[in-house]
Amino acid sequence: MTAQPPSKPHEWETLIENFQSGTGIEKWNSLEPPLSDLLLSSLLRKDFPLQLKLQLLIFLDEFSTSFFPHNHLNRLIESLKIVLQSPLEASVYFTPLFKEHFMISVTSVVVCFSEEENVETVTENLVELLLTVINRPNFGSDRHTRAIACECLRELERSKPCLLSDVVGHLWSLCQNERTHASQSYILLFTTVIHNIVHNKLSVSILNTSHPMLPFNTPQCVNRDDFGSDSGLNTKELRRALAFLLEWPQVLTPCGMMEFVSMVIPVVVALELQPSMLRVQLFGMIHSYDPLLCHVVLTMFLRFIDAFDGQGEVSNRLLLISRESHHYLVFRLLAIHWLLGFNQLVFNKQQSSYIEKKSEHGNEACSILYPSLFDPLALKALKLDLLASGSVLRLKSDSNSSSHDDDDGWIDPVKVFEQGLLSVSSFKWLPPASTEIAIAFRTFHKFLIAGSSHSDSDPSTTRNLLDSMIFRTLQVMLVNMMLESRKLVPVVAAFVDRLLSCKKHSWLGERLLQKFDEHLLPKVKMDYKLVYCFPIFDRIAENQTIPPSGLLELLTNFMIFLVEKHGPDTVMKSWSQGSRALGICRTMLVHHHSSRLFLRLSRLLSFTCLHFPDLEVRDNSRTYLRMLVCIPGKKLREILSLGGTLLGISPSSHQTSFFNVQSPRPSQRFKTFKNLTSCIHFERVTPLLVKQFWSLSLSSLVVSNSKPDYLEGIRDLEQWDRLFW
Repeated sequence: MTAQPPSKPHEWETLIENFQSGTGIEKWNSLEPPLSDLLLSSLLRKDFPLQLKLQLLIFLDEFSTSFFPHNHLNRLIESLKIVLQSPLEASVYFTPLFKEHFMISVTSVVVCFSEEENVETVTENLVELLLTVINRPNFGSDRHTRAIACECLRELERSKPCLLSDVVGHLWSLCQNERTHASQSYILLFTTVIHNIVHNKLSVSILNTSHPMLPFNTPQCVNRDDFGSDSGLNTKELRRALAFLLEWPQVLTPCGMMEFVSMVIPVVVALELQPSMLRVQLFGMIHSYDPLLCHVVLTMFLRFIDAFDGQGEVSNRLLLISRESHHYLVFRLLAIHWLLGFNQLVFNKQQSSYIEKKSEHGNEACSILYPSLFDPLALKALKLDLLASGSVLRLKSDSNSSSHDDDDGWIDPVKVFEQGLLSVSSFKWLPPASTEIAIAFRTFHKFLIAGSSHSDSDPSTTRNLLDSMIFRTLQVMLVNMMLESRKLVPVVAAFVDRLLSCKKHSWLGERLLQKFDEHLLPKVKMDYKLVYCFPIFDRIAENQTIPPSGLLELLTNFMIFLVEKHGPDTVMKSWSQGSRALGICRTMLVHHHSSRLFLRLSRLLSFTCLHFPDLEVRDNSRTYLRMLVCIPGKKLREILSLGGTLLGISPSSHQTSFFNVQSPRPSQRFKTFKNLTSCIHFERVTPLLVKQFWSLSLSSLVVSNSKPDYLEGIRDLEQWDRLFW
């Protein structure tokens, strides 16, 4: 079915929706007359509402390559010319907003088709039309339209560098004559042309206006590939033009200033000018209250870091911004981010000369960096990051210095670490889920590994951390934290896991676990709350570098405590906590040799079998004891390790009981395991009432869907409360 040409607003809206959804585009492309002609005629109609015309311009900009043939671009330029040169009476239909959108859309379409053949003439016509618009400087009524025309010319200049090089003298004259707020667009257009001339090493006279601006002709250099083949830059005139541009920063908005400086810096470098001229004109913006202007100064400073001085002034200003509460939080966070990168870059460039300016970066600077009481948590976290980074840079600076005669400038990292944490733990440790705790442990990690980054391949940096005062202080702090608030033990365990999972810093995690074994286990209080410490006990049990004797002794005393305190009011505590303690014993069986565990662990399991009040815990401990006595260590570790992965079951990393795997599924899944003799099958002979009969059997090599045959079995028909030894 052939589509009807759209003539009414709702028909155009339907067409636009079809293009946006990608349905029915073919029927619209087969219209007669073409869709491009219909669109241009609709844009010039006086009875169409402005909102629909703006939608048509957006549609033209978005889908021009789909329906607009490039050989119709001249008609598009003619339509734009009609709109721009319309009489004053037509302003009711062709409003300034419509004219500006029309210029932007046409420029976008021409840039999209710039690589097509025979588009050069179209580009010339568009440039000539836009130059006609801007060639009325200081004319107030259409100042915004002229500014948009300048922006369109900038885009054309970017798509074809040096397109306006022949009329650069006229553009300079227009900049000098413009006094309205459109002067920013004129300045940026002139700066863009100068930047392209310098970048492409084009030898043109900037002061020469003998070449007429209208009619416009494309310069011959645009169609050449050898821009740099001319005799060289006209350095004298370019310097004069740059001096003129540097007199106009006050007319630029912050966004305009960013674009301006990004184009001026390469020009200064290419002309080998003194960076001091930029410092004189632009460095004062660091004291502004606009983040973009501060960013401009930092960009300029980092580009000419070797030629500029005043690093302390920049740092002090950024510190002041971070402390002033009337600034937006985003600006204060940016200031800290800038300081983090700025200090690191300056240190890398100038080594210790910058850090050792004690009047600017000594204890006084550290006191300024400490988070204040009412700082938002995001700002506190970044300030603590900055303290960690500054402490490491200071230590590097001191290590490079030959002497430390002035003790007043010395910064104690431990003191900085402890005082910085007061902002998140000044009175007591908060609950584990609190944001303050997350920030505190983030700070622990930052201070701990700041001196040994992942990009540093030297292993000595990690070994040096093991003997550092920061690491020793952190060990004591974590031990005291777990003794004071046992609910924070899982957070400490997660912190240790983070270190252990890192290939470079796993030594730190192991050393922390060793210190916990030495200093935490002897100090913990024996009560029902000891179970809060089990996550860290699990990590200690997994670590093969830590002797298991201390943990086994603690677990034995805990089992004795549970037996002594058992009564009618304990409810499920004995079963729950006894099972978790056996889970730690299972972890030690998996990760340690039986010879290291046999004596103490057999005593623990024997006591549990004989005296523990819960039947299931006694049953489990009897199983572990039989396995410890009857099965060799290597085979035992294979059995316990394999038990969690049988039948596709993925066990948790820290199991609390041997019986936490699911019930068996169809036995053909056992065929995937080569060593089936390591699989153990448990079965009760009779239901458990008061007495229990049990059997421990090794499954045979032949597995069928029926009940497994047994190669060998061990049966105990004695009463449950007696131990077969």
